[in-house]
Amino acid sequence: MKIKLFLMGALILLASCSPAKNSPTIRFPVDWLGIPGYGINIDQQRFVEPSGICFHPLRKTLFIVSDEGEIAEIKTDGTPVFNLKIPGDLEGITVNPQSGLLYLIKEGDDVILEFDPDEREVKRIFPINREFQGNANFLQKQKGYDQGIESIAFVSDKDHPEGGTFYAGNQWDPPCIIEILVPLRSSRAETAEARIIRVLPFKIDDPGGMYYDSKTGHLNVVSDAYNILVEITLEGKLVREYAFPGDNQEGIARGDEGYLYIAQGEGGIIKVKDLR
Repeated sequence: MKIKLFLMGALILLASCSPAKNSPTIRFPVDWLGIPGYGINIDQQRFVEPSGICFHPLRKTLFIVSDEGEIAEIKTDGTPVFNLKIPGDLEGITVNPQSGLLYLIKEGDDVILEFDPDEREVKRIFPINREFQGNANFLQKQKGYDQGIESIAFVSDKDHPEGGTFYAGNQWDPPCIIEILVPLRSSRAETAEARIIRVLPFKIDDPGGMYYDSKTGHLNVVSDAYNILVEITLEGKLVREYAFPGDNQEGIARGDEGYLYIAQGEGGIIKVKDLR
């Protein structure tokens, strides 16, 4: 369970582009699907502390991970497909649309697990090197509470040597969004190191959920500390900022029919229509 910060007063985002100057916070445009202010909770299994969610474009289903080390596949109406246990605090999940393989973040250790949804097992492990630009502990690991990688999104590039790169949100120390190079193609070892290749200039506290929109080319990042969602470019430039629905938003995904799915850390998978 991660520590939440409840702050009074104005939201402060430290960024190369100040949201206050360039993109005033507006309410996220949604259709509540008949339940104003809440949306539909499709969680039929009552997941304990769901912490990440992604839409699988090939299977047309959702995958969910939880703090309790659970991964589950469900249909977009919440109908269960399967679930199983993977030891550890799972905090984020994304999919490679080229291969159909899933990638999970295991917080604390800050490793990326490659998961095959057909065989339903972990295939490879990619520990993230915490070093960046000579700082061996750029991503700090502290005892007593978790504060590491909270969200992850794969950005596909068929011409990239590895087929694309990952973007991940680090919760605290430092709160940031990083680009990670993972040897998806260049190594077939069961364990191979991933490394940080870039830190985006945009700063946001507690980036708890993230997905990549291939149509706009933007990352959509939600801060559950402040209940906001930002759209940013892959260069880290702020495009828009929204006051975002839900509470304790640990994961976010958008399906191919325009529905948004929000995994709430205190429970619930909320479905709304994205009207952007």
